[in-house]
Amino acid sequence: MGKQDEYLKRYREQQSWYRSSFTEKRIPSSGGGTLRVALPNRTSQKVTTVVVSGRTEYIEKYIEFARDLNHRGISVCLYDHCGQGASDRQLEDRQKGHIDRFDTYVEDLHRVVGELSGAEGLDQVRLISHSMGGTVSMLYAMRHPGRINSLVLGSPMCAIRTDSIFPQFLIKPYVSAACRLGRGDHYVATTGPYQPVLPFKENLFTSDEVRFSYNRFLTNLLDFAPLGGPTYSWLHEAYKAMRAVNANIERIAIPMLIFAAPHDQVIKSGVIKRISTSSEYCSVQEYDDGRHELFMEVDRIRDDILTRTVNFFEKSL
Repeated sequence: MGKQDEYLKRYREQQSWYRSSFTEKRIPSSGGGTLRVALPNRTSQKVTTVVVSGRTEYIEKYIEFARDLNHRGISVCLYDHCGQGASDRQLEDRQKGHIDRFDTYVEDLHRVVGELSGAEGLDQVRLISHSMGGTVSMLYAMRHPGRINSLVLGSPMCAIRTDSIFPQFLIKPYVSAACRLGRGDHYVATTGPYQPVLPFKENLFTSDEVRFSYNRFLTNLLDFAPLGGPTYSWLHEAYKAMRAVNANIERIAIPMLIFAAPHDQVIKSGVIKRISTSSEYCSVQEYDDGRHELFMEVDRIRDDILTRTVNFFEKSL
């Protein structure tokens, strides 16, 4: 059996579990159009969470992670952000990673939490987030302090790295000017449409070659999954959102567990340490040999993350 056949078999097995475990629905997005949401058919007797994914991600990428959590007694709600996956886009060009404002993501998360709470009769839920989803989750916790019990943050996007040779203090005003000049819906320079081929050795996301290759297979298989580089509007809004998080972290008065990779080449992990020391509620677990997508890492790292996540949530019951 070839690799493609193995991946297709894996996909079908995951889809079978997903269809038996979730009910999909469409709900209105605050950014226009609708969101794709997957609500759990049976919630756990222990913990119910929402997974808030990163930029370019989609529900199918998190089915394995959701199943692993479910087997450990944690129920999961999954959804696609506005402009990603099978949720509606704000631009006609579906390849562009675009958002009008980061508040759209935050308000959409509030709607997802409301759907889950209404369906399950919950007063509070917990969030598990990755990268951009971490920024969204922290902003949400600041604005809706009574809705969230605790946060697990994988490689939260508190400061990003760019491929540009120019320093951040020059990039930020350039991006802002591009938006003012009407180029907010254009790709950021040096980025473009999704590239279907990326060698494992060139990836910044995971040291697990099998999961990396399977996720690329998924993205190439599903017509709604490919997403290219960000637009100037997305990057401008991301900078504003990160500033808000960094300046107001003390407003999050609930337990937070951060998983970080010190050598992350997508975000600046050093900022995570600084933020964690600013909050009495926050703890950090680092993985020296991990990369950006820690939830998609090798089993040794993933198993440790899953165990720590379960223990963390059980302490906050």
